[in-house]
Amino acid sequence: MLIPEKLYGRECEVSALLAAFDRVVAHGTTELVLVSGYSGVGKSSVVNELLKVLVPPRGLFAAGKFDQYKRDIPYATLAQAFHALVRQILVKSEAEVDQWRSALSEAVGPNGQLIASLIPEVEFIIGKQPPVPDLPPREAQKPLPVGVPALPRRVRRAGAPARAVPR
Repeated sequence: MLIPEKLYGRECEVSALLAAFDRVVAHGTTELVLVSGYSGVGKSSVVNELLKVLVPPRGLFAAGKFDQYKRDIPYATLAQAFHALVRQILVKSEAEVDQWRSALSEAVGPNGQLIASLIPEVEFIIGKQPPVPDLPPREAQKPLPVGVPALPRRVRRAGAPARAVPR
């Protein structure tokens, strides 16, 4: 007996996510889409449905899943999403990896080591990064490391075709 891989009863949610993706493509903007709900309701299934539709013909797809047992790891979900993105980049042709190398290097700027400490695999693309410059005391006290929250937007502005959809 074959079990169909079709997702039933989630057309509205899938349509909303596809609409967000289409807005990003049409307007060249960056969007963060969060999918929430109780455990076991099918959030991952809804997001995985997008993988089938979007990735092969239209670009890269990065998703991170919140893990209740990793609450103590800062940015774990964001890091998971970018791990997936880096893996997709690394299997591309050398010319495409070079384009990403330029775009990511520009996107991370002097904060490359911050990003590399969060996503070590990124060094396979942009190389070993110099230490992070010392921050003024006020900047050092901010809860988010400089550069991390803006990375998806910076990558997009740098011309790289990034699509991130945390789940």
